[in-house]
Amino acid sequence: MSTRSWWQNGLVLTAFLFACESTTAPPATQNDPPPPAAAAPTEPAAVVAATGTGTRGFVVSQWYDELPDAKPADCPDGMNPSESEYYEVDTKEFAAAIKEIGYSEAQQKFFPPDACSEPTAQPDPGFKTFKASIPVAGLDLDGVDSSGDDGSGCAHKDFTSPDGETGIDNQHWRLLGCTKGYQPDGQLDRMYREGNFIKEGFPILFELTGVDDPQNDENVEFRIFSSADPVTLSASGDVLRDLSLRVHNEAKYTSASAKGRIENGVLTTDPIDIRLRLKQQVIDDEFFFRDARVRAKLLPDGRLEGVMGYYWDTENFYKVNNDHYIGDYHSGRIAAETRGYMCAGIYHAIPRIADGHPDPETGKCTSISAAMHFEGMPAFVIEEES
Repeated sequence: MSTRSWWQNGLVLTAFLFACESTTAPPATQNDPPPPAAAAPTEPAAVVAATGTGTRGFVVSQWYDELPDAKPADCPDGMNPSESEYYEVDTKEFAAAIKEIGYSEAQQKFFPPDACSEPTAQPDPGFKTFKASIPVAGLDLDGVDSSGDDGSGCAHKDFTSPDGETGIDNQHWRLLGCTKGYQPDGQLDRMYREGNFIKEGFPILFELTGVDDPQNDENVEFRIFSSADPVTLSASGDVLRDLSLRVHNEAKYTSASAKGRIENGVLTTDPIDIRLRLKQQVIDDEFFFRDARVRAKLLPDGRLEGVMGYYWDTENFYKVNNDHYIGDYHSGRIAAETRGYMCAGIYHAIPRIADGHPDPETGKCTSISAAMHFEGMPAFVIEEES
């Protein structure tokens, strides 16, 4: 996220933290060496890479959650409260206390133990999940048009997509659909429109091989990587075409090869597990998506545009969103406040929402279905020989 979108758009706890005189700058937690600048675009070979047969490379130039056109009436019980709202904390008094006694001491005075760092520290506040039936984009990940939503086991109710496809699995939206930050023009929407995930950290690369016919091909291969290099942007802030980008040197950030097929210019892939390197502001982690698959159009100008459906590992989901630091301070409580939910609420709601990968011993589901929209810009994916 950009400094402005994360810290300055009326995000009260962030102001509290930076008001603390004892706050120190975050330590360098990046384990990877500083990436060199991306190589300059190559011509005319890039034209072949963009539109020809054989192998095609892409760098993700847009990446954003499915945020359907929800209305306030779709959450009849209202939005989930933030922690300061739930515990009726006087934020001005809290800010004054930070200046007087320090951030950690002020937290202890005004708030209960931090559930973002210790999930069982607070009881379930009665988290409100999204129960309305509205069009939601995504993919049918399990091949079943599910109708169960009784909260037991892995039962869930699927959505119908805006174009009428049934069986859409997106429990991620069920979980977060009644939080302020995930509404249209909410914090997440603004963040993605600003392109912060693309401009910071480690870009996502795609590679499509074995393309004999970009319109119809029954046998292609698809891989997903984290990049070792940053993207290069135009003067208007857009990702440039035909960049040369190296694959990350850690093998776990290179996926297995997924079988795929192209029909009428639409690529569909089989599922694969993926890990993607994540570095944004205070977050230094990785995504762990299970059974991820892609449905995307191969556009005439060489771009790839579509949706990735996947199951987000629940432990990884909680950690990425809520377990990170600013210097010595655990910042999950701040992130939850800016997005409009309580960590305790999320933690206790996950077992009711999770719908994938049941544990063979307990039957408890360990992943949450989700969907990301993306655009892939033509690029040269450089995989160095080991």
